[in-house]
Amino acid sequence: MKKFSSLLLIPLIIAAVMLAGCRGNPKTEDGAGEKAMETPSMAADWVEVVLEVDGMTCEGCENAIKAGVQNLEGIRTVESSHQEGWTRVEYDQNLTSLEEIEAKITETGYQVKGLKEES
Repeated sequence: MKKFSSLLLIPLIIAAVMLAGCRGNPKTEDGAGEKAMETPSMAADWVEVVLEVDGMTCEGCENAIKAGVQNLEGIRTVESSHQEGWTRVEYDQNLTSLEEIEAKITETGYQVKGLKEES
C-alpha cells in the first residue's frame, strides 16, 4: 500500500511545481492584474452625439451605418433613423473620435451634414 501512495504523490508534486511556476495573471505595482496593463489607464469618457446624415432611405441603410460604426473601438451604442435623417452614437472619446465616426459613416456611403441641433 505504501508503494501505491508514493506513485500517487509523484504526479501531485509535479502538478504543484508546474502550477507554482505558472504566474497566471502577474500583478503590477498597484496590485492590478495583467488586464489592467492592457487597457488605457484613464477611465471611459463617454460622449453621445446625434449626427445629421443624408442618403439613408430604408432600414438597410440604418443597419449598414450601425454595422460600420460598431466596428470602431470604444463604441457603446449606435442608432439611426432613415425617416428623420439622424444617427446617434455613444462612444468613449479616449478610444475613438467624432472624426473617425463621421469618416466611417461616409465610407459606408452616406453624407454627414454635422451635429443635429436639439429641437
